Amino acid sequence: MATHVKLTVTHYRRPEHTHEAFMKWIVEGHLPLAIPVFKRCGVLNYSLFETPAAMNAELKASMAGGHRAAWDYADFDCFIEYVLTDVKNIGEFLADPDWAKSIEHQEEWVDTSRSLMSIGYITPYLLESGEVVNVPNM
Repeated sequence: MATHVKLTVTHYRRPEHTHEAFMKWIVEGHLPLAIPVFKRCGVLNYSLFETPAAMNAELKASMAGGHRAAWDYADFDCFIEYVLTDVKNIGEFLADPDWAKSIEHQEEWVDTSRSLMSIGYITPYLLESGEVVNVPNM
């Protein structure tokens, strides 16, 4: 049973920035301005899934010639996850004047031409507590 809406966005940094500087800008520059907007506009959870190139390269090398050798590996710098109560929350935070302030330097840092968005519903099956939910016959 779906419980919430999830919006995800992938981000690639602009090539003139290192991965480390890019992540620092998101956490120290963007998020202090964005989080108050999220709290006002129904964003229940925001997570930043950092995907360093070295970790991807190590995983790819460990899979070469074996398990899932044909799979491709993502090369973006991070994957942003928003958990929302409703799809309308997206429009609410995008329309907030403080959101515009929080992203005013985005074009300097993010290669937005390569960003990918997805939206859907979250259905939990295994909780952090170890409890299994929403799985028939378990």
